[in-house]
Amino acid sequence: MAGETSKRAWDRNLQMVSQHMARLEVSGLPRNYELFHEALSGADAALSREVLALPAAPSQATLDEIGIRHRLPGFIALAIPAGRGHEIRLLSELREKMASGVAQKQGFTRVLEAVARSLREDSDAGPRDILAEIEYLSVSLSDAVVAETELEAALKDGAERITKAERDASAARAVTLRDRLTALPNHAALAERLEALYGGDADGRDAALFLVTISDLPELVRTYGEPAINRIIRKTATIFRKAIKKNDFLARIGRGDFAFVLKDVSRDSVHPIAERLAASLADNLVFAASDRATATLGLSIGAALTRDAFSPQQLRLQATAALEMSKANGRPALFIPGETA
Repeated sequence: MAGETSKRAWDRNLQMVSQHMARLEVSGLPRNYELFHEALSGADAALSREVLALPAAPSQATLDEIGIRHRLPGFIALAIPAGRGHEIRLLSELREKMASGVAQKQGFTRVLEAVARSLREDSDAGPRDILAEIEYLSVSLSDAVVAETELEAALKDGAERITKAERDASAARAVTLRDRLTALPNHAALAERLEALYGGDADGRDAALFLVTISDLPELVRTYGEPAINRIIRKTATIFRKAIKKNDFLARIGRGDFAFVLKDVSRDSVHPIAERLAASLADNLVFAASDRATATLGLSIGAALTRDAFSPQQLRLQATAALEMSKANGRPALFIPGETA
C-alpha cells in the first residue's frame, strides 16, 4: 500500500531524528528537531556534514550557530538582535529632556508665585519695583520656552530615528524571508506561512502543501555547470510563479526544491494539480542536452493536506514522506494516513 509505505517512511524519519539526538544527548527543543531533520534528510549537504560531525553533548550555542548560519526557520528569530539599545538610549534622552522641561516650568511657577507674593506683601512697591519683577518673570519664562523648544526638537528627531530604525528592521526582516537567487520567499517564509495555516483565526483546513524537487540535480550540475543550473532554477521559479493563483504561496526551500501552499485543494484534485505543475515546466522550459537533442527537467512531487496533519511540523513530515515516495516510483504522491494514495 502506497499510503502505508509513506506512513512507514514518515515514522522512520521521526525515529531516526530522535535516535540521533538521543545519541548525541541533544536537548529536545523543537528547533533542534528541525535542525536534525533537515540535516538527516540530506537536502543540504553542507548542513548534513556539520551536524553529522558534531561531538557528543554539543552546546546549544553551537547548535543555534549552525541553525542560524543555514537560515532554518526555527532559528531565524535568534539571529535578530534581542536588545533594543538604540531605542532605549533614545527614550532615555527624551525622558531627560522632558524632565528638564518640567523642571523649567516648575521653576517658572515658583518665580511667578514669589513675585505675586512680593507684590501683595509690599504695598509700597512702585513702578520701578514692578518692572524689575516683570523682567525677572520674563527671563524665567524665556528659559522655559527654550526648554520646550529643545524638547520639541528632540521629540521630532527621536520620532524620525525610531521610524528609520523600524524601516531598517523591516527591510532586514524582508531579506531573511527572501531567496537570493530567485527572489521567491524562502524556507523561513514557508515556515511562517505554515504556522499561519494553523493559527487561531486561520482557516487552513482545505489547503495543501506540495513539495517539488528537480530530479537528478547533482548530475545536472556536473553536466551543465553551476551557472547554467542557476539560470534554469531562476526560469523554473518564474514558470512556477505564473502557474499558481494570486493568493497561493510559492517558496524556494533548497537547491532545486520548491514548496507550494495552495488553498481549496481536495484529495481528488491533488494529482491533477501536480500534473499541471509538471506540465507547466515541460511546456515552458526546454534546454539543450546535446548537439541534436533537447531535454526537460524531471520533477518529484509530494503533497499533504492540512486536514490530515495537526501541526505545521507534521504537515511538513507528511509532505516529505510523500516526496520520498514520488522519488521512488516516479509519480506524484499524496500522503494519506492509513489509506492508499
